[in-house]
Amino acid sequence: MVSAHPSQTPGGVIASLYARGLLDYLRSRGVDPARLYPEARVRQLESARGHEEIPLTEWIGMFDRAVETLGEPDLPLKAGASLHVRHLGVLGHVLMSCATLGEVAQQLARYIRLLGQIGQPEVQRDGDRIHLLWIWPHPTPPAGAVAQFMLGARSMFMRWLADRPDLRYDAHFHFPAPPDTQAFERVFGGELHFDQPRSKMVFPDAYMALPVATADEDLRQQVEARAQSLLRVLEGEAPLLSALKGVLARNLANGRVSLEEAAAALDTSTRTLQRRLGSLGRSFQSVLDEVRLHAAENLLRDPNVSLTQIAFLLGYTEQSTFHNAFRRWTGASPGSWRRQQTGRD
Repeated sequence: MVSAHPSQTPGGVIASLYARGLLDYLRSRGVDPARLYPEARVRQLESARGHEEIPLTEWIGMFDRAVETLGEPDLPLKAGASLHVRHLGVLGHVLMSCATLGEVAQQLARYIRLLGQIGQPEVQRDGDRIHLLWIWPHPTPPAGAVAQFMLGARSMFMRWLADRPDLRYDAHFHFPAPPDTQAFERVFGGELHFDQPRSKMVFPDAYMALPVATADEDLRQQVEARAQSLLRVLEGEAPLLSALKGVLARNLANGRVSLEEAAAALDTSTRTLQRRLGSLGRSFQSVLDEVRLHAAENLLRDPNVSLTQIAFLLGYTEQSTFHNAFRRWTGASPGSWRRQQTGRD
């Protein structure tokens, strides 16, 4: 079992950087992501900047689609093990500047929210062994694809940060063993255990004292200040706003961004949604405008996407409607804004 049934997938969000990690992995395999996902959505994900977020359900669905199309139940594991530091954003630079792998574990737990609502790492000691657990934060069972990806990424990053490709780990997974476990054996190198209560990695406690090859105390102070700033922003936004923005961003291109459709997606009534937004000093339209402006700015930075295409991707039927809305938001036309940013029309 690779992932939970769609009806069991949780709410929450994940950094779009992780979605880009999957797209980059597919391309490294010679697979055009547009074969699997809508081309417009692929462009949106690849043009996203920083720690923008997408619905967790969408990310899990992307894995489901890739696994089904390519026939590889272990694809999420291999994608996680191929993750690059650029797919962690600021957090990746924080981890690179740490002194030891033990410090990496501490910083990962501290700043994991920068990667979305995907669970909390927890370190437990049992004699001379370390149990690196992955605590799922949602009431529904975790998708097997997410566990594969997360543990695969952690195994790879520990080796990379310490410059120790020989590190081996025992791996525990909460789902049944797949028919072929060769990829799991290559990624972890130790004993494999399936149908376990929790997904985790187990390894000698001596690993925690290993120095990080890229340690840099001066750089750490700079990047950690940036990480703290981003964390304050994320923790300061109400969960309702994060969830609503995720729903709206996902549905811009298909035009399903009415108050009624958003309320249904959030499993609430329009009246309740409006009331809760009002208590936060926001209106539905102001949130929709914010999401559209954010998406518009990202798309305008890509000179290969026409203004007509951008209007469509934002859910407008006419380019003139987009033009008027953008001028209202920024005081500039989309074309002049693009020229200021890119020097191109």
